[in-house]
Amino acid sequence: MGKPTHDDVYDRQIRLWGADAQKRMSNARVLYVNLTGVTCEIMKNLVLAGVAAVICDDREYPEAVRSVPASFFPAKDMEDILEKSTSVTVGEPDAKKAKKTRTVAAAVQPKVEELNPLLLRNGIEERSIDSLPDCYFKSFDAVVASRLSVEQATRISKALRSDESKLFIMTDTFGLDGAAHLDFGKGHCYRREIGKDKLSDLTKIEPYISMEEMLALDLAKVKGRWDKTIPATLVKQRLLMDYWAGSDKQPFSTMAESWLEAHNLPKGTVNVKDLGAIAKDPEISPVCAVLGGILGNEVIKALTGKGEPANNTLLFDGLDGGCRSFLLKGD
Repeated sequence: MGKPTHDDVYDRQIRLWGADAQKRMSNARVLYVNLTGVTCEIMKNLVLAGVAAVICDDREYPEAVRSVPASFFPAKDMEDILEKSTSVTVGEPDAKKAKKTRTVAAAVQPKVEELNPLLLRNGIEERSIDSLPDCYFKSFDAVVASRLSVEQATRISKALRSDESKLFIMTDTFGLDGAAHLDFGKGHCYRREIGKDKLSDLTKIEPYISMEEMLALDLAKVKGRWDKTIPATLVKQRLLMDYWAGSDKQPFSTMAESWLEAHNLPKGTVNVKDLGAIAKDPEISPVCAVLGGILGNEVIKALTGKGEPANNTLLFDGLDGGCRSFLLKGD
């Protein structure tokens, strides 16, 4: 038997989405910024579906991902590397030691290529996100990011603004909860499914709120159709974003109480003690898997233009397994 062809591998997907949709997916590239449990799940699903991946993660491997629940980071592999790194000969030059250091992106690359050998456009980026020019982000069809600061996410949003059809997802999970902001681009058009093999006319996302605008909103004034106050899951995500990005080493409880006060949010909005207990190692494998599957589907919607997208925030509750859409907007 010869090697499987493109049509052989993606036969079921072609039957489901159509040849044109599969072609769009095969021609697309997604940039993953900072690998976490949830972004690894998104990447795994999309690579298997035929979407090329470029990984931007300059953090040191394996220290940066030892607690990440993903098959890309096998425990034995990480322990072997740590053992080798601690057996460096005394007096060895720093330059030689530095060569032994691997980034997360470089460590994951062969595992991603093994997932789908048909993909020839995978790649890695080992420069830090802050050193990359704005034009770099625009060269991708979608950007999926985690563990970003508000400033970094805002910068990427501004960089993608000139191209009105690029998807930008920022997501994190924490304990049994997870959240994601989705910016499909102001010019994104889609066709809603209205029956078997039937699609609506092209529709634009309304109302459209950019990622930059979402992050600039006054959290104390955020409300939803069914929410008289801001959802606690959203508050947790934004609080943790600032905590992870912070350079000072103050206790989580001290930082959280000051943060809530600065954002004019009541102290009881979130349980600071419980959140602090998981802040350092927040990810749980099942939560990452479920939310990653949902977000992977949103990327496919964006690339193919088929299906109504989630506008513009997804909130996952691991206690009941529900994931609801929340429209984050100003007054």
